[in-house]
Amino acid sequence: MMGKIWAVWERDLLRMVRNPMTLLTAILLPLVYLLILGNSLQGPLTGLPLGVVAEDQGPETRRLLGALQAIEHGPATIKLVRADNVDVAMHDLRAGALSGVLVVPPHFSSDLERGVAATPGLFVDNVDGIAASAVEFAVQSALSAIRQPLARYETHLGQAEVRSEEIYPRVDYDASLIPGVVVMSIFMATMIAGAFNMVMDRFLGVQEAYLSTPLRRLHINLGVLLSGTTITCATSTIVLAIGMLATGVRIHGGPWAYAVVATVVVLTALGMLAMTMVLLGRAAHPRIVGAVNGFLNIILFFPSGALYPVQSFPAWLRAFSRVNPETHAVAALKAVLFRGGDLAAATGHVTFLACFTGAMLLLSTATMKRML
Repeated sequence: MMGKIWAVWERDLLRMVRNPMTLLTAILLPLVYLLILGNSLQGPLTGLPLGVVAEDQGPETRRLLGALQAIEHGPATIKLVRADNVDVAMHDLRAGALSGVLVVPPHFSSDLERGVAATPGLFVDNVDGIAASAVEFAVQSALSAIRQPLARYETHLGQAEVRSEEIYPRVDYDASLIPGVVVMSIFMATMIAGAFNMVMDRFLGVQEAYLSTPLRRLHINLGVLLSGTTITCATSTIVLAIGMLATGVRIHGGPWAYAVVATVVVLTALGMLAMTMVLLGRAAHPRIVGAVNGFLNIILFFPSGALYPVQSFPAWLRAFSRVNPETHAVAALKAVLFRGGDLAAATGHVTFLACFTGAMLLLSTATMKRML
């Protein structure tokens, strides 16, 4: 009896040893999880761009700017960006180029010298509540040097109306997760379509039917990718619709905004499917697909800014997030859903996704294995 058990044990052990990729992932994946998760869900926010419009050049304004520069060069929470006027600064804030805009009003110094209350104003991009709070705290700290209060101004969509509200309608935490949930839905769908189907066909011997036809690599690749894109877009659209109904989020900006959302979903789905085809197109066992997908989920989703601001990442992880397609998908969806359908803020991210998808389509076709 023990000999039979030993024979089964030996066979199964040899099968695992002969598949070094599986063993390697068992060692590397926990280390990668530790590295990525440990740096993407915590850490101080640094380098938040703060636009400064100084309409006063007096001594108190210089003291305030000096205190802000001390924060910039000390804890480095903010990065000062001088702006010529309020309109330019607000344009950059709405485009997502700034995290906040500090306006020092005229006669700021002279009013303080006369004992008159003088209040600078801070506009914040409340789409990212964590970053907005960090900017406000930094400015409050600088103002404590001259012992002046801070008026936090915000505006509604449409006409700029100064009042005690945020620059955009308040985004609740559950609503802020919608872009990340949609992108996660896209990734999850890519795990059951595209490359996974190709590997399963190869593993089960079904791919031999393709090889007996005059189909070229381009035909097979695009057919599989388009099928996967159809499934992925359908599932992610359902997730988006349910999320919007549950949280009350609406798409502002009319038909063009809806078109941008659809474009982001399609490009992200097609690009992710093509990328997995590049990575797994030559795999021969479904076990490899599961290991690689688990790895991709960690290194793409958590550094995307879906859960925590990218500014909190260390420099190397911020650099990776700039070329991470999920980062651009999340940012584009946030621009349309939470910035009042600001298409200009989404343009750069959509352009990146289009270029990424085009490159992955070319690579997936060129690297596809049309043989046993």
